[in-house]
Amino acid sequence: MNRITSNTSPVLTSSGPGFTRKALPALLLSCFAAQPLFAQTAAPSVSAPSQATAPARAGAPAPATPSISKTGDAAKAADASKGATTGQPDSQAGATDEMATVEVVASRPTNKVDRDVYDLKNDISLSNASAADVLNNVPSVTVDQDGSVALRGNQNVQIMVNGKRDAQFQGQNRGDALNSFPAENIESIEVINVPGAEFGNEGGSGPIINLVLKRNRKPGSRASLSANKATADRYNAFANGEYAAGPYSISGNIGVRKNVRTNRRDTEREDLDPQNGDVIGGSHTQGDGRSPSQAVTLASTLTYNVGERDQAGATVSYSKMQNESDNVSSTLRFGRGMVPTADFNSYSKSRSPAENFGLGASYLHRSGEPGEELKFDARYTGQKNNSDSDVIYDYRLLPTRVTANNHRATDRDNRILDLTTDYQRVVWETWLLKAGAKLADSRNSNATDYRAVNPVTGAYEPVPSRISDFETNDRNVAIYGILSTKLLDDLQLQAGMRGEYTEMDVRQPLLNQEYKYHYMNWLPSLYATYGFGDTAQLQLRASRRIARPNERDLNPNLVYLSDFRASQGNANLEPVNNDLYELAYRDRFFGVDSSFTLFKRRESPLIGYRSYPLVSDPNVLVTSPINFGANDSTGVDLNFNVRKLFLQGLSANLGATIGNEKRARVFNLSNNLIVEQSNRRENAKLRLAYQFDAESLQVNVRHNGATLNGQGINKAFTLTDFTWQHRMSPRMSLNLNVNNVFGTGNTGSFTENEVLRVHNLAYNQPRIFSFGLRYQWGGVSGDERIRNGGMRKGEKIFRDGKDGESGGFRIRDKGGDGGNGGGFDRGGGGHGF
Repeated sequence: MNRITSNTSPVLTSSGPGFTRKALPALLLSCFAAQPLFAQTAAPSVSAPSQATAPARAGAPAPATPSISKTGDAAKAADASKGATTGQPDSQAGATDEMATVEVVASRPTNKVDRDVYDLKNDISLSNASAADVLNNVPSVTVDQDGSVALRGNQNVQIMVNGKRDAQFQGQNRGDALNSFPAENIESIEVINVPGAEFGNEGGSGPIINLVLKRNRKPGSRASLSANKATADRYNAFANGEYAAGPYSISGNIGVRKNVRTNRRDTEREDLDPQNGDVIGGSHTQGDGRSPSQAVTLASTLTYNVGERDQAGATVSYSKMQNESDNVSSTLRFGRGMVPTADFNSYSKSRSPAENFGLGASYLHRSGEPGEELKFDARYTGQKNNSDSDVIYDYRLLPTRVTANNHRATDRDNRILDLTTDYQRVVWETWLLKAGAKLADSRNSNATDYRAVNPVTGAYEPVPSRISDFETNDRNVAIYGILSTKLLDDLQLQAGMRGEYTEMDVRQPLLNQEYKYHYMNWLPSLYATYGFGDTAQLQLRASRRIARPNERDLNPNLVYLSDFRASQGNANLEPVNNDLYELAYRDRFFGVDSSFTLFKRRESPLIGYRSYPLVSDPNVLVTSPINFGANDSTGVDLNFNVRKLFLQGLSANLGATIGNEKRARVFNLSNNLIVEQSNRRENAKLRLAYQFDAESLQVNVRHNGATLNGQGINKAFTLTDFTWQHRMSPRMSLNLNVNNVFGTGNTGSFTENEVLRVHNLAYNQPRIFSFGLRYQWGGVSGDERIRNGGMRKGEKIFRDGKDGESGGFRIRDKGGDGGNGGGFDRGGGGHGF
């Protein structure tokens, strides 16, 4: 048994994105040329200071956030409202009509001390969308057709649900889960580019995307149903309902979805002589594929207010997916001088069913002392995925068969147990202390069986060299502390420290091998916000994260991913330190909410990958990781939100990322020689929304610039989506969606090193039309004009057409949550969604 011990300490990291040069500057200038009296696109966030919050600076409201004052019973009512909006217990005290009101004109992201929150309620494409679809509309986030997520070009992204890890969004099957998860179940998306001390590193060191699911917040009952039919046998339907009375509230949802992905691909590969760069062999492959998938998802949440201050909660979720894939391809192999060595067709069929489940329980106690509360939370989630793949070869040129008909079966199992406790209270008058501890256990198994046809007997027989099995057990213990305060009325500070101890076991049952790893890390974070003027805000975010190698990268044995692709890990890999920094300026110019964010990410020592032909079978391409050098990414995020653009009812949001990235790679024949790649990346997203009478139109355009892929570059592409909604009645709406309006979006990649050159082009973005209906029931007010379930006591309604907001109404709402960190948030920024 081999034993490997690795101890690391924190270092600091950075991150980066991109923008478009031609059409977007004109659009940007048109936003600034709009009339100065244009209002903001999104709704102001409500920030009601709790008792734990220092008084707001007199005469200087937070950017885009109306000020709220409260005293006596009204203050208690606001605290009760805070509990309702955050899942904390409702005190049921002092909920009077004396509550100060705030005008909610639309829904826009709220800038918090450590994250940006994007509210989805005004996105009219939700009824037909998946989680992957709505993530693609979030600034600086990109999701490809396979569900691979990147944030500012960084693919080391953690996906969380309600602030916790979920097994279905971990590992290789995350893309399938995102493509099948219904967007209607999501209330908002939190983008945490610089995670703080309260977030662990078990799923990676990079940024975090947190999916905040819808929760019941109001007394009464509500329900909604949506159904959509799309081209090429695609469809989806989603139903949710909620009921709240007295101390109880319960909500639940069910969704079904069928999706079909089609693709055409063209791959050219050249094997090079490392001495002179001459082509000594290669292949050309063309293929077509069709991948239908079906999924059903269910979830339910129950909360119970225990007395005046405590609340107990429970959640349960389940999903089942059936993913299939049928592919046909034609391959020509050649040697020196382009002399053909093999010419064959291959036919492959795979079936990959998956099941996911989640169980959760929580208990929150509020003592009644200023800001003091104690919360316990337990989550247990799991995923099981069994994949079977059959490949048949038809040779036209038969010197020696390089492969045989085969059957490959892969069984993956993942279980995650998280136990957390969090405590907070006000200390020293204006200081808020938060602290917590976590115990996590993650278990994974990944077994692959490979059987090929014996050319003599015609029977399928095991191929030992292509059979693998490895298991991992990852145990993590963490503590954290966060201290925040407000100084000089204008400056808000938050500092934190997280300590993590991790043990990881990687076992090879077939080889009777076991590797053990130990890590101890201290990870700091710092946030500072300074407000000046009436709307301006300057914010600094910095933190250190750690990326521990995953089980695949640590597994030193060869694992076949397909007949011609394999991976081989490195048992000696060290974790990657990530230093992340942001400096943001937010203000309102000429009626345009604007945000400018400078960012930097540094990864060291880098985990990079080498690609090379397998010595025993040059037709197989192997990738292997190694530690070396550093990656740097710097850039700026820009976001502009225009409430009214030229016409009443027309609004716009423009988001862009301009970044420079440098990525090192090792010389394929030596671990000591490093080659540096650089790239200017420009990403941009434009959203136009227009509402008149009963009609709503929405256009989303996203441009993904070229990105580095480790040993080459991924090509840029642009996609356009269109949505039309017709409100047949206040409760029923009709939707038409067109995805990839212009049939663009083909992707390509180019890889080159000292022994290999590969060019891959994929035509995998079809134009999709979908048509659907959405209907809603219930609501506490009985007023059918109110979308999403009516109003609470104390709210007022105004006729539509005044401000051009989506849905046609603006609501005056009660004071809400003071935000993260006991209310130390200034609210608005300028980036919209």
